[in-house]
Amino acid sequence: MRAMLRHPLRFVRDHRFTRSHASDFLDGDLEDTGRQRVEQHAGLCPPCRNLLDSLRRTIGELRGLREPPAGDVASGVIARLRDET
Repeated sequence: MRAMLRHPLRFVRDHRFTRSHASDFLDGDLEDTGRQRVEQHAGLCPPCRNLLDSLRRTIGELRGLREPPAGDVASGVIARLRDET
């Protein structure tokens, strides 16, 4: 928290960086400096930490699907919505 108060502009830059690179971070596609930057920022920033946790859960749930959806998912959802109305 002190680092955030001492360098508010750095915190804002790291906040933007973390949000825009969260997926790359979780996929292991960031170089060491980027990975460390995200880890340090997420340690100070609850919204970014929550974003990373949410993405992790989403990825875990998607990996847990037994079969990929068949066909065009959007068309199927739209058709079901039309049937319900």
